[in-house]
Amino acid sequence: MQIIDFLIGLPAFVKVSLSFAGILAAYRCGIPLGWSILIHSLLLSLWTGAGTQVFLWQAHGFARPENYLLLAAIVLLLFLTEALNATGRMERTVNALKRYLSNHRMLIGGLPALIGLLPMPGGALVSAPLVGSVDSNNEIAPPLKVAINYWFRHIWEYWWPLYPGVIVAIRYCGLPLGIYFVVMTPFTAVAVLSGYFFILRRVPNQMSWKKNGGGERLELRAVSATLGPIGILVGISVLGSIFLPRIGAPAKTANLVAMLAGLCVSLSIVFGGNLKALRTSLRLFRNPQIYSVMFVVVGVLAFSEALKLPVDAAGATLVSLMRDEFISNGVPIIIVIMLLPFISGVVTGLAVGFVGASFPLVFALIGDSPSLNTLIATTVFAYTFGYIGMILSPIHLCFVVTNEYFKTRLFHAYPYLLGPILSILIAALIMSGTFYFLSLNP
Repeated sequence: MQIIDFLIGLPAFVKVSLSFAGILAAYRCGIPLGWSILIHSLLLSLWTGAGTQVFLWQAHGFARPENYLLLAAIVLLLFLTEALNATGRMERTVNALKRYLSNHRMLIGGLPALIGLLPMPGGALVSAPLVGSVDSNNEIAPPLKVAINYWFRHIWEYWWPLYPGVIVAIRYCGLPLGIYFVVMTPFTAVAVLSGYFFILRRVPNQMSWKKNGGGERLELRAVSATLGPIGILVGISVLGSIFLPRIGAPAKTANLVAMLAGLCVSLSIVFGGNLKALRTSLRLFRNPQIYSVMFVVVGVLAFSEALKLPVDAAGATLVSLMRDEFISNGVPIIIVIMLLPFISGVVTGLAVGFVGASFPLVFALIGDSPSLNTLIATTVFAYTFGYIGMILSPIHLCFVVTNEYFKTRLFHAYPYLLGPILSILIAALIMSGTFYFLSLNP
């Protein structure tokens, strides 16, 4: 009994840190990330000493509209990805661009970027053959091809709303959808420019394939086959997130409702008159990977609820107690905001992994009613550090499969990636520092 009292009496920071470390350790030992987060979320809830009511608290949390709408949005996003492939729209768009582009550097970087618009587990394996097809005579070093395929495959993952990690980040950062896009989109521009300067410029100026490729007229119909439905989705999502709150829709659900509406419209366009493709796309639900992604989201929601569970009669939570402990012990919160996403990114190799494991804690640490500038600074800082950890992760599935495809050693592509990563870090420090300064001087 004394041991139980001792454990329950441990500081909140110790409880959360050990739970967080347990999530990462279990994942590294082979336990699926979703199961790891869910198990430790329940253990953390029980560790508060609140008793069996923690299960009622968790059930109540999953009944909130913003939580089950999030699950529905992610399922439909994965389904749209499958639909664009099953209908051949993605293939038509890629082939049209290959016939049009004569700039070999733009083509070899643009193809994985285009595939990156569709988030797929191990999707770099889809774009790797396209990068290889541009270099059919093997004039580019294999590690450089790995860096090209890997880096440009992920240039959209800061803000593109088809990525589950981005959706979960929007859910927890508290920023309106439009502001989130405006703040995070510049990082795609930094990724493109730094990727060109540090990676694409190393591609030889003259390549033999240029004698036979590029220069044809751009087939707008083929290009719009993929970009059209995606553009409609983004447009409806942004407009809905702006106007729905003005007619009384709850702010917490407006973004998700708008995205679900956009997904339904886009899917109806993709499947219009093509029932065969619909049947083919439904096979997605036979793929265990979709349920792995969904279970990660379930675990993330459970972890978030554990942090918000009242632990005493005054309504204190683990987060509020931990924040008080940080302040009383003089630990800079900025260090926590930096390290938690970065370590999560390295260990999980997934955007939804580092967001899910760290964002509920990160945004709880900045208080209940932070200013807009504080939210922006924290979002930029936490997400980019998590992203950098994810890109550097040796277990990132895209990195692993790209190395396997081009038959290179696992770490030989890293020298090409360090320059772009440093550029993202500098941009993040400048932007987050600017908004943090504005929050201090309103």
